[in-house]
Amino acid sequence: MTGVSRESGGGAIQFSVLGPVRVWRGGSELLLGPKQQRLILAVLLARAGRPVSMHEFIDLLWDGDPPSSATNAVHRYVGALRRLLEPDLPARSPGRWLARQAGGYLLRVDADRLDLLNFRALVDQARQADAAGDPTGSVGLFTTALGLWQGRCAADLEPVSGSHPAFVMLEHEYVSVVCEAADTALRCRRAEAVLLPLRQAAERNPLDEALLARLLLVLASDGKQAEALAMYEEIRLRLLEELSVDPGAELRAAHERILRQRVDTVTPAEAEIDGGAAAYSPPVPAGSGPSAAPSVRTARPAQLPPGLPGFTGREDALAQARVLAARGGGALRVLAVDGIPGIGKTALAVHFAHQVASDFPDGQLYADLRGFAPDGKPTDPADILQGFLDALGVAPQHIPAPPDTRSALYRSVLADRRVLVVLDNARDLAQIRPLLPGTGNCMVIVTSRSRLTALAAAHGAHLLTLDVPSPTEATTTFLERVRTSRPHASAREIRPLVERCGRLPLAVAIVAARAAAYPERTLHDIDLELSATDHNLDGFSDDNLDNEVRGVFSWSYRTLGSQAARLFRLLPLHPGPDVTIAALASMAGISPHEAAQAVGELVRARLLTVRGRHRYWAHDLILAYAAELAAQYETDRPTVRSRMYDHYRQTAHAANLLLRPGPQPAAPPSPLPSVTPEPLPDAAAATAWYTRERAVLRSVVETTAAHGDSRMAWELAVTLQMCQQRMGWWYDWAATMRAALGAARKAEDPVGMARTHHGLAGALHHLGDLPGALRHLEHARHHVGQLHSTADLAHVLRNIGLVYHTQGDHLRALRHLEAALDLLSGPEPGRLKATILSMAGMARMKLGDPEVALRHLRTSASMFHDLHDLNGEGLALTVIGQVFRRRRDYAQSASYYERGIELIRLAGSRGNVAEELTALGGVRLDARNVAGARRAWAEALRTLDDPDLPPAVQAGEKLAESDTAKQERRTASVI
Repeated sequence: MTGVSRESGGGAIQFSVLGPVRVWRGGSELLLGPKQQRLILAVLLARAGRPVSMHEFIDLLWDGDPPSSATNAVHRYVGALRRLLEPDLPARSPGRWLARQAGGYLLRVDADRLDLLNFRALVDQARQADAAGDPTGSVGLFTTALGLWQGRCAADLEPVSGSHPAFVMLEHEYVSVVCEAADTALRCRRAEAVLLPLRQAAERNPLDEALLARLLLVLASDGKQAEALAMYEEIRLRLLEELSVDPGAELRAAHERILRQRVDTVTPAEAEIDGGAAAYSPPVPAGSGPSAAPSVRTARPAQLPPGLPGFTGREDALAQARVLAARGGGALRVLAVDGIPGIGKTALAVHFAHQVASDFPDGQLYADLRGFAPDGKPTDPADILQGFLDALGVAPQHIPAPPDTRSALYRSVLADRRVLVVLDNARDLAQIRPLLPGTGNCMVIVTSRSRLTALAAAHGAHLLTLDVPSPTEATTTFLERVRTSRPHASAREIRPLVERCGRLPLAVAIVAARAAAYPERTLHDIDLELSATDHNLDGFSDDNLDNEVRGVFSWSYRTLGSQAARLFRLLPLHPGPDVTIAALASMAGISPHEAAQAVGELVRARLLTVRGRHRYWAHDLILAYAAELAAQYETDRPTVRSRMYDHYRQTAHAANLLLRPGPQPAAPPSPLPSVTPEPLPDAAAATAWYTRERAVLRSVVETTAAHGDSRMAWELAVTLQMCQQRMGWWYDWAATMRAALGAARKAEDPVGMARTHHGLAGALHHLGDLPGALRHLEHARHHVGQLHSTADLAHVLRNIGLVYHTQGDHLRALRHLEAALDLLSGPEPGRLKATILSMAGMARMKLGDPEVALRHLRTSASMFHDLHDLNGEGLALTVIGQVFRRRRDYAQSASYYERGIELIRLAGSRGNVAEELTALGGVRLDARNVAGARRAWAEALRTLDDPDLPPAVQAGEKLAESDTAKQERRTASVI
């Protein structure tokens, strides 16, 4: 940070987003609260003084699956940030930093307070110095600017920060500046000054060829030719292995210059242009002089198709495109827009092209590459080059026939022109590469259903994936299309229609056109018509069969091989929001390798979208199309469902074994034929799998319960409950147990009813419904009594004791716990016995018998230690901490709490960690360590994802109370 903030009261505020998100006030770093709160601050900082809409906040925090309280939660987080930044702020005051604007919020910052704006200011100064003839000073300013980066933007908030456009866009800006700094350093022979930021950028972006080309040249210029040549070979192999492509022209040119020891003469982009023109210029007839070169008449093509009337929304995508268009430096600017069929890629590309057309005074070229045409025949790039060269003024007789030579002439003609090239509906890099100019004066916009990773790796393309518009954007688009025929239509009437369309722009356009053409029909009637065709695409057809939703999807489907086509037809049978390769392999009854190949085809055809590592998602209308095909071609759907459910049951059991120390639960039946559970090597992988599959697992329990598969439902629900309890997913725990209990009751399954009543009681206890927990425990005791299981009865009695303890009836709690111990009278140190001893110790402590309490608790901790049960041992130690707290020995109490919390954290029990941190905060407050108490409560808030869970609410209330107490002390001191 440069500059000093001049503020009164509370100290200067400084923000950092170039790396971990951090805030300082008066030189002291602030604790920023739970992850959701830090994400809100991060996106506000990334926007650097521009507003962020409420929809963007909700999408950022809940990834398309927000709770009903999402808007209120965002307001609470913003309110907490306001109080954090300005502790003296009066209630309901907006303060100086966070302002409401445009239905969202913005953060008022400047370059003295935010490292991102400071970075941009330094980059502007560097460019001015270079333009003024001071490249050495420019390099110094560039390196100062790049030194502000301490990692990726919002590095402490991954994986969200690695995929959200607001943060990804800043990473592209950073890479662009690194390249610009390298070019300047090479020109003035100051390569060593930029070597460190180049290495750091290349490590974070190992497939960016423009960046890597500069790293090679800087290494060679700094006397490290051997390292540069070895690195080139590593890059070549990496591109081949990961993308199946060879190094592009820029990397090859850098390699050639290193071999020839010409590294400080021109920039990489200039070298590629010069080399390309020399290597591929059209042949000159023998005996001809310069006059025999192809004649080029002056021509200014204007080939852009008309923009879409009433185009609205897509502000984030347009902002990214504008940043790329404004980027300086010698590298070719390439924007590659991808997305599922019907998402509006062409509309966005053409709209943006018209916006920036005036920046390219030598013309605009446009071609439809027909990469996913209905006839399956993409356009040959040589044919497009013929048309482009003709439009640029090259006489037909001077256009060479060989494709490589034709492409070289095209680059030569564009070498000194500023032209915008739009390549619509591309299939792959091979089709695009011959159509790329060789100069940074031009810009290329590519659209494709495929994510053009190879184009990014080979040519530094900025990849922009379009998602469905927000509800507000889709509604506004619909309103614009029907405004003339329905001037009184309201957003409230239209919102159900756009949601019925899945907010897919093509579907929205078709339904809006129908609404505009038949104004006598009410919007409600049109909505009813669409709802009647909920499971097919009949409601999204129009008179132009080339443009109906079903037809557009079919263009991609026709490109699939038989295995991928079948996998596509099975997608609607999966109950979750996304799916893994292993789950698809089990559903289809094929090997994971075969499934991976088929999934690759589906992703390239844009019928599946990558949602995370090995996770894939399909739009609702695409799934409707797949369901139509499945109804025609798939006859073994019950078998597919059985394999899928078994896949999750087998994997959940394997994950449970890795997380549960000691005696293991009974195993499910052997896997069905062709079912391949997910490979889980260790406990960390098991926890990660549970986390990723959280929604899917809940859906499988609820679906199997609804379909009458009682045993599958309750066995899976019981398997899930340990992880749900530890991770703080208590609402999920209650929901899955309720569904499984209903199925067990219908089947009159006594074992299932015993297990699910018991499990539901545990969830209700954690959620604070103590009467409900006791009611279900009594039902569980009744059913367990019929099963004649001593251990199960002891477990139920133990939990009845726990509920009475929570209610404050410690005597009744102790009676149930001692009854449970009597049932486990054997000498073996079982886990259940250790748990009951720990709880009996708590009851003894509350009843004023600390010596017996400590004896029980220490025995319990020792038993858990011998059983390698970190969670149990940690909880026993925190209860010992309670005993010392009651003795007012706060140092001993805090020590036991801290040791216990560390063990619980190692066990992965986030819910228990949050509860014990809240208690530790109370111990520290008793010891008058207010700062330590606040740290514990803030950490408890960060531990849980859901701010409405009881431990999070309690920690938040404690923090608020301490804020109030601090304010009252200040007021008293003033009086």
